[in-house]
Amino acid sequence: MKKTLWAFLLLWISSAVKGLQANQGGHVELTRLKMSLMYVRAIKTFRLLFMSLLGVGICMVLLFTGLILFHVSLFLYTTWSMETKLLVGFLSSAVYLLATLIIFSQVFAPEKWLEIFHAHGLIEHLKEEAVARQGKSESTNH
Repeated sequence: MKKTLWAFLLLWISSAVKGLQANQGGHVELTRLKMSLMYVRAIKTFRLLFMSLLGVGICMVLLFTGLILFHVSLFLYTTWSMETKLLVGFLSSAVYLLATLIIFSQVFAPEKWLEIFHAHGLIEHLKEEAVARQGKSESTNH
């Protein structure tokens, strides 16, 4: 979204500069080409994002429908006593809650996201720079 806004802003600025300059060079055309490329890439990114979200949404609806139908058929058509059905319901709820907590902790862990976007090297580099700056500031203070 940010890139798209920047592309529109740069396109608007380049058209304003074009109106001010009578003799323009190849820089404006190059800028237009780069902005057009960024715009096309933004469209591709939004399309892929929409398709991913739509696919995940459909999968979630099907999963929840299957889960609900399983439990409805389990509790309506079994010949268990009410206490057994209640116990099975509570145990399955506990299993689902624990599984959800475990999955969320794994999926949304900061280390996992750093690994996905290959940012471990960047973090290490920033730590090294911070230590180097701290060492320089301490040596100038003494």
